[in-house]
Amino acid sequence: MKEKRGFFKRLLKKNFFIELDEALTYPSVQFICEAIEKYAAESKEQLRFESKVKPITFYLDNALYRVEIRMAQGGYYISCDEV
Repeated sequence: MKEKRGFFKRLLKKNFFIELDEALTYPSVQFICEAIEKYAAESKEQLRFESKVKPITFYLDNALYRVEIRMAQGGYYISCDEV
């Protein structure tokens, strides 16, 4: 039963993606932080950075998220996964 609880806990974790304007160039840490700040301002959520060095971690409305840069067919995007 313990394995099932872990499975459901992983399913309930939140994640979201931020598309980049300059998707073909790998984003710098400063660019990533600015994009997250813009996302938080637009969604009117409270943002607090835990770490601004890789791996970038931040709190968004008291939920801790970790940033990963991923690549899709159109270029790079920011993936924010709840820890």
